[in-house]
Amino acid sequence: MGSDLPTLKGLRAFEEAYRLRSFTAAAASLNVQQPAISYQIKCLEEDLGVILFDRKNGRPKPTPKAHELFETLSQAFDAIRETSNQLRSSSPSSSFTIVTYPGIGTYWLSNRLPFLSEDLNRSVKLVTLKRDEDLWQESADCWIAFGHGHWPGKDARLLFKEEVCPVAAPELAAQIFDSHLSIGTETTKIIELDDPEKRWLGWDAWFQKRVKVAQTSNKRIVVNDHGLAMHMTLAGSGVALAWLGVVDDLLSGGSLVRLSTQTLTSDAGYWLVGERGFFDTTRGNTVLESLVPGAHLDVAAIDVCDPE
Repeated sequence: MGSDLPTLKGLRAFEEAYRLRSFTAAAASLNVQQPAISYQIKCLEEDLGVILFDRKNGRPKPTPKAHELFETLSQAFDAIRETSNQLRSSSPSSSFTIVTYPGIGTYWLSNRLPFLSEDLNRSVKLVTLKRDEDLWQESADCWIAFGHGHWPGKDARLLFKEEVCPVAAPELAAQIFDSHLSIGTETTKIIELDDPEKRWLGWDAWFQKRVKVAQTSNKRIVVNDHGLAMHMTLAGSGVALAWLGVVDDLLSGGSLVRLSTQTLTSDAGYWLVGERGFFDTTRGNTVLESLVPGAHLDVAAIDVCDPE
């Protein structure tokens, strides 16, 4: 038998497939096609002379030899990740990159970046993108994403759950309160976030669950970005349905006014997301503590075992 190490690609493919119990999920985590994972693991099995996965019933089941390899491999990779993160953190010349959406980046994260930069002792770069698929294609140290906390190959901490209510600029809010206007009638324009996939709570859900009188106006201002919706709301262009966690600073500062004491919530939310093991590092915990001081947040369990 040779003394050379197996290929790094083969070992990484094996690690992800073992951990996720899925070649498809491993491919998504490593940003490759599923056949590439199958090929790398086949080559690794041929190199080692053992079978690592029982592929019966359309789902890869690790063999005893796979358990043995993973125990050693995971310890080695975790040590490499920890050392790499420590080296990155000790380099003042490199910036720390966060990727998120324009709305939360502008109205929630931007005010926290100076404190984060000071806590990390390095410059911080903020990249904002509208679409989820673009979010994960962008190289970053961490992400802030909307969802349920399940992203293959990544760890997540909940920042705040989706909780929405109508808001308006102070002058418009005063007119609505003084005139006893109803939101959604011809006399009040609403600003709506375009959401063809129905990912977020929108005005239709609000009128259905929180308002006794049905919405009577079809004159909605539709935009494709939450940040733009908030910008127009601040300018007094209409009433928007806002995420309370995102606009808390605007509400406390008086730039926006809540139009209802009621809220609408869902099981989704905004999550701080890092590569697997990110929150086991000093850097990961520094980021979380800096963004949400005193937070004691649970890890989002990732259990992906879909059939191939």
